[in-house]
Amino acid sequence: MNAAVFRKTFGDSLSTLGLCAGGMVLFVILFVWAMLNMGTELLEFVARFTFIKQIFEMGFGISVEGEVSINMLFAICFTHGVVFALTWTVLIAAATRVTAGEVERGTADMLLTLPISRPSIYTSTSLVWMIASLVLAICPVIGIGIATQIFEMEEEVRISRYFAPAVNLFCLNLAVGSIAACFGSFSNRRGPAVGVAVAVVITSIVLNFLEPFIEFISTIKFLSLLNYFRPTDIVRTGEWPIDSMLVLLGLAAVTWTAGLVAFSRKDIPTA
Repeated sequence: MNAAVFRKTFGDSLSTLGLCAGGMVLFVILFVWAMLNMGTELLEFVARFTFIKQIFEMGFGISVEGEVSINMLFAICFTHGVVFALTWTVLIAAATRVTAGEVERGTADMLLTLPISRPSIYTSTSLVWMIASLVLAICPVIGIGIATQIFEMEEEVRISRYFAPAVNLFCLNLAVGSIAACFGSFSNRRGPAVGVAVAVVITSIVLNFLEPFIEFISTIKFLSLLNYFRPTDIVRTGEWPIDSMLVLLGLAAVTWTAGLVAFSRKDIPTA
């Protein structure tokens, strides 16, 4: 761990993190407002059409059958595309900034000639996107909390029910960031590293979406990162998804360590 490298990398990512975190909180507030105004009517409409119902349930991880509480409706924001897009944009950009970006710009040789070990550089830069992972995982909870103070609620909203989804999202973010850092360490160009990381998360979304329509998908759904992130189920049961979080943390540990080894042995072109 090197404080100077951490401060430099954190400073480079701070503006993007701030904008995305602020945008996410604002989006969640608007999302809560929308659910309060038309959430129930939307679910009633979706329930009339089997095809749309299947898409809605798999896209947001919520069952339309039976009674759906306000707490469950608000939990949908954790899996909304806007939240994922804002979160993963920050993480993938930060995780590949030094591992591949410095090499592509031709500035890596100058950085690596400093009296700082490569593991120290990798660890210092990783800490930046790990902190970003935590901040962005908390943003939906902050947004819901602010919304409960602004809008009148028809039933009690228990903010504590969203702590488990936030921790689960933090584990998911760590896995995404570690995957990006790993592929960045194996690549000398940032574009391919970002492309592979984006492909992984998009594949997870596609598998999650296609599961109800293609029977084969159910046998490989364990490959999807989103298989281990079901916030509405967490809010419904109130139970912490320990197994899912351990899987995501294990994946993060393996890919992060692989990236560390690759970055430590990486050949850096000087021209």
